[in-house]
Amino acid sequence: MSIKINYLNKQGNITLGNVVLFTDEKFNIGSLKKHLSNSEFSYISDLLKNNDSKKDVFFFEVNSKKTVFLVFIRKNIKI
Repeated sequence: MSIKINYLNKQGNITLGNVVLFTDEKFNIGSLKKHLSNSEFSYISDLLKNNDSKKDVFFFEVNSKKTVFLVFIRKNIKI
């Protein structure tokens, strides 16, 4: 008996409660657009323009069921 497995590389309309996205030091979120809807992306980009960029983590409540966390990662990490 043989088994056939199909892999799909597309994402469905999945409603996630919390999303954690990692950005660079300047909070460039252009590459993260594929993980957000157009309205969420424009909402977050507008809020980032007005926020203090000295923080390491931002969180945005997009709606009552979804929260987006933005965490920046330093490129030159020295331990």
